[in-house]
Amino acid sequence: MPDGRRERSPLYQDPRDFLATAVNSWEDPLEALPPAVELVDPVVRHARLAVAGLQDIAGLAVDDLNGLVLSTSEAVTNALLYGRAPVRVRAWAVPGRIVVTVTDSGPGPADPSSGLMPGSGPGGLGLWLAHQLCSYVSLRRAPDGFTIRLVGGEPTMDGQGWAPALGEP
Repeated sequence: MPDGRRERSPLYQDPRDFLATAVNSWEDPLEALPPAVELVDPVVRHARLAVAGLQDIAGLAVDDLNGLVLSTSEAVTNALLYGRAPVRVRAWAVPGRIVVTVTDSGPGPADPSSGLMPGSGPGGLGLWLAHQLCSYVSLRRAPDGFTIRLVGGEPTMDGQGWAPALGEP
């Protein structure tokens, strides 16, 4: 206010309410194609090796690849520990980018802000690390389960902050 008084905005939303209702998960156009990797109920090590194996196609910077592999490991571990079977890992690669999804049949974290801040107790850093290490991370709840999407390298097909539909220039 001009006189220095503070007034609560009628448009204010609690951040958790906003995240639970207003944020939609973006799907990468690569997900419309057959995945280069598809694993069901994998051992965490196999998921890491499969994602790392896509480096021949993607050619990511070493730090980007290492961050994506670590984030994949954390996502698969969380799905196996806290989610419901089956756990499915799918990955796609093009030069400059790898997209990984980890899906389980559970509801996912109850708190929509999970991973946006480091956990306060022991553990709880996996999702937060993924947000720090990947170029894009999204969490999606659906009637059939929960998916975390991780992108290493360029977050979009054109590197300009927006992903064109498949077939667009």
